[in-house]
Amino acid sequence: MLGIDVPGMCGTCTVSPTDPVVAGSYGTWQLTYTAGQWGIDDGGTVLVLWRFATDWGTPQTEDPRAEDYLSVTTDSSASLRVRFDSKAHVRPWRKGVVIDVFDNGILPGETITITYGDTSGGSPGSRVQTFCETSFEFRVMVNPIATGRFIKLRGCPEIMVIAGAPEALKVIAPTCCRPGEQGVLRLKFEDAWGNPTGGFDGVIRLAADPLLGLPSEVAYVADETGVMPIPFACPAEGVYRVSASAEQMEATSNPIECSSQYALRRYWGDLHGQSESTVGTNTVADYFRFARDKACVDFCSHQGNDFQLTRDNWAEVQREVRAHNAPGRFVTLLGYEWSGNTGGGGDHNVWYLRDNEPIYRSGHALVDDDADIDTDRYPIESLYEQLQGRDVVLAAHVGGRRADLARHDESLKRLVEVYSAWGEFEWMLTESLRLGHTVGVVANSDGHKGRPGASYPGVGQFGVYGGLTCVYAPDLTREAVFEALRERRCYGTTGQRINMRFTAGDYFMGSIEPWRGFGKSPFVVEVQGTEGIESIDLFADDKLIARYDGFAGRGLSESVRVSWGGARIRGRDRAAHWYGRLQITGARVLGVEPYAFDTPAEGIIGADKGMVMWRSTTVGDEDGVILHLDRIEGAVLRFHTQTYNLMLALDGLNGLEPRRFDAGGVGRHVSLQRLPAEAPPADVRVEFPVTGTGFGPAAYWVRVRQVDGAKAWSSPIFLR
Repeated sequence: MLGIDVPGMCGTCTVSPTDPVVAGSYGTWQLTYTAGQWGIDDGGTVLVLWRFATDWGTPQTEDPRAEDYLSVTTDSSASLRVRFDSKAHVRPWRKGVVIDVFDNGILPGETITITYGDTSGGSPGSRVQTFCETSFEFRVMVNPIATGRFIKLRGCPEIMVIAGAPEALKVIAPTCCRPGEQGVLRLKFEDAWGNPTGGFDGVIRLAADPLLGLPSEVAYVADETGVMPIPFACPAEGVYRVSASAEQMEATSNPIECSSQYALRRYWGDLHGQSESTVGTNTVADYFRFARDKACVDFCSHQGNDFQLTRDNWAEVQREVRAHNAPGRFVTLLGYEWSGNTGGGGDHNVWYLRDNEPIYRSGHALVDDDADIDTDRYPIESLYEQLQGRDVVLAAHVGGRRADLARHDESLKRLVEVYSAWGEFEWMLTESLRLGHTVGVVANSDGHKGRPGASYPGVGQFGVYGGLTCVYAPDLTREAVFEALRERRCYGTTGQRINMRFTAGDYFMGSIEPWRGFGKSPFVVEVQGTEGIESIDLFADDKLIARYDGFAGRGLSESVRVSWGGARIRGRDRAAHWYGRLQITGARVLGVEPYAFDTPAEGIIGADKGMVMWRSTTVGDEDGVILHLDRIEGAVLRFHTQTYNLMLALDGLNGLEPRRFDAGGVGRHVSLQRLPAEAPPADVRVEFPVTGTGFGPAAYWVRVRQVDGAKAWSSPIFLR
């Protein structure tokens, strides 16, 4: 419970400097708290809080030479005890500096000075959070009378966090079009942490099939959204890509499939993320604008934790869903995250067809107004009962409170989220299929940093780039997108716009068909990737029954990929830490490349004389390094991390079959793969004949893996 700040009684706080700061940069900020008429009693406390989502460098008071050094002083006669606590207060104001006052009180007018990034002892300063925020608040709360009841100060200090200089160029194209139909190519720049940024003043060179009619170069002029649109048209059927370069930055668009054969088109979206109305960043309107204008996705849904959404919050979400829905341009779906504990069913996404539907919460944990508490529905079975007969789709997901997959409703829970910024959770699909559930696949961001559709992990709890969901729909309307989700006509990726089609005769992903009438047509997978296709795996339920190997028949190189991945547990604290090194003896290391690292905070930190060192954390995904050797024969690898150690003679890698070593946990492993001499193609069509063992009534689905580690998962075709 919070007390009331009576003017003049609790004090004031200012911050210096107040200038906008660049995301991910280092600096020093000084907060000065001046006690009000109450002062702070002996035994009282001051809290300086940050929102849960921030990944600002963690303040520390032990080493004045290290980054994020925090100093706290006072001009009073009181003593101060200082600590940083990641659970200092109630979410979303979770993280904070706790300043206990003892041995005397602080008198009115006396001050406490809190210096973030104090450089006086040699610290480089404090690292700013890696994402943009219009109003980053230092929320100051005081317990002036030592009652344990905290009071929020009026006018808490704020600063603005802005994007840095351009470091990456992005080219976003529609995945499909028809001959002669006009489409729009979109160019944008991002800073080192993935924030869309301006600041580029120059020429972008374009390279594409002449049939597209694009100029060879354009002067970069962004529209009001910060993105440069370029119209184009494909005159003939085929698969096209557009490459672009600007200064030292290069990029290639996702594939554009031009065809008149297919009635269903592909649209991309992010169905899962939060704003500051709950535990995320920036407003609900900012959230939808970013998805539409910066991430350039086609559809989006806001998914606030239900136990924090007040009636006013829900009305705001409904209002913004209505305001931003524009058929043919951008589709919004009303929804929320039913956030019950795992023991009550666990996290589930709720998506409605209409935008005037009510919210049925799992509880009012952070909603003080209990006027509608009778609408709560807990456990999950109570929600299932309430939603029967409505136009609504549910998905099980893993974030903090992982879903209990055994508690299922076939009519409502049509989907599972196999990937988000929290990690990779393919086991959600395989376990659901083992339980006999008829579920499709989605992948989203569950982002809290205000960047739906282009959700970079930054530093902290989020481990990977956010996912995307692709739906097959006849047009871009709310009804068509919703129907595609309900019928499981969708697939998920690790955030790349990989074009994939999965069929069996006339059967399409998501459909339920009789095995007896199947006719044993081959399973056909067509993929146009954003990089070369390394493998395509066909599964029957949870069993791998066939594989396309993109490396086969392409010779052997003297390069080895050493990768590691998996998670510690299925629950919240799942991250597996792989900080470590490797050493090669018996051969010379000619070069080293990073593989699938997710953030600038990870990656290779040193390479010299056959030794490579790195920082890495995985949450179900893979990271790694690629070693270019002068020879494989006679080379010995010594691999050392806090999770797993290994010594191996590389002579055993005499083919392209990887060597995999189990490291416990949830799919934790180390893998060694000799790479081919030729790169595999990015456009692949594969037929898997229905012959041999392993085929029969089952749920069939595919997983696509690219050479850069990116993945796509289809929804199953259910043959029964």
